[in-house]
Amino acid sequence: MKKLIKTIRTAVTGFAPVAAMLLFSTALFAQGPIFTGDASNLSNIIREALKLMAIILFCLGAVGVAWAIYNKMTGKEWGNQAFGSLLSFAFGTIVAVFWQLAQGRAVGIDTNF
Repeated sequence: MKKLIKTIRTAVTGFAPVAAMLLFSTALFAQGPIFTGDASNLSNIIREALKLMAIILFCLGAVGVAWAIYNKMTGKEWGNQAFGSLLSFAFGTIVAVFWQLAQGRAVGIDTNF
């Protein structure tokens, strides 16, 4: 039984790089190439990355506020969390402005993506 387990472990270890290579190569080419020379495709990627970054920053700001409130209620240090959430909201607003510029729209501060 020990010999069988050792053989299986050795086989899995040997096939792991091959399986990873097959998995990643099919996933890489499943949707087609990303950088095709088409400028609109790259600009769409940048726009969506900016949109996702702004959404994540606003969510992190909300989590930071909740964390600061919890720490204040339990008598722990809460200033760092509050300051971090404020910075997260501020940087999220800056990213949202860049997203509006990337869309080619007039800049209006709005978190409704």
